[in-house]
Amino acid sequence: MKNALLLCTAALLSTTFNAQLQLSTPEPGEFFTQGVGEYLTIPEDVGTTGQVWDFSGTTTLQSSSANFVSTDSTSFGKSFANAEIGLEAGNATTYYAYDGAYQFLGGFENQLIVAYTDPEEFFPLPFNVDDSWEDTFAATFGAAGITFERSGTISTNCVAQGSLTLPGGQVLEDAYRISVSEYLRDSTFLGTYEIFSEGDYWFAADYPLVAFANLTQTTFDTTTGGEPITQEGSFSVWMESYTVGIETIVHAPSWSMMPNPAIAQLTIARGNFQMPAECVVYGLDGREMLRELIHPGIQVSRLDVSHLPEGVYMVHLGESTKAQRLVIQR
Repeated sequence: MKNALLLCTAALLSTTFNAQLQLSTPEPGEFFTQGVGEYLTIPEDVGTTGQVWDFSGTTTLQSSSANFVSTDSTSFGKSFANAEIGLEAGNATTYYAYDGAYQFLGGFENQLIVAYTDPEEFFPLPFNVDDSWEDTFAATFGAAGITFERSGTISTNCVAQGSLTLPGGQVLEDAYRISVSEYLRDSTFLGTYEIFSEGDYWFAADYPLVAFANLTQTTFDTTTGGEPITQEGSFSVWMESYTVGIETIVHAPSWSMMPNPAIAQLTIARGNFQMPAECVVYGLDGREMLRELIHPGIQVSRLDVSHLPEGVYMVHLGESTKAQRLVIQR
């Protein structure tokens, strides 16, 4: 089930804005980080063009990261044959396509696969100021012997264009504000789970993802014959960095590491080394973050990664060219 942050990245991709929003498919290996902060009270825009949105005073409470991968490289890619790209965030992967509209096709998390029979379409292409769009979506999936029936609706409205200043002071010209409303309902014989989401999303040509978003989400968890348990959350989220040109990772390497995502300790496992081997952890900008020598004959080595910030790293072992992607998540 999509969480609030993945909901944000679900209504995201747009590039090349010349008086309208266009979508392009990100390439495998592209990586981004997002900042998360408190929900902002934003006044209504006056008019549809020439607006000024300044969020430079927003404080980062936490950051999250995700990267795009080819569908074929993922464990359950065959279940999403129509997908053009996958998005990995922690232990969850979601899938997207761009056929006349930006489409969310589903995903998997903790071995639970949710493949939409009717994709969730966010807006048609191209998307102009004053354009509105509505769509319905549906999915059927199972977990622990229980069948879930998912249905929902989404509406989007491009309300204004102007200048956007992100937390940290970066100014994005020719930004577009889109209002998004979504309702999602999962039903089983045990009850229902409902999500109501309202948000404003800002897009600019500088990024192929949403530049800034302000979101409110309310959930109702209702057992059959019972009273609903209600939860509400509000937050803002924005683009902190975006990286392209990351080397494609070769899968099925001759060594392994766990857990991944890791918190404080990483275990490297391989058959007996006949020669000393260095394990080197690099940031996605190419900086060396950690280096440790593994002596001959050692099958398992444990690395302290508690000092590494949350994010995605590349791990190289010995002379092997088969790097692995490591996620640090706390």
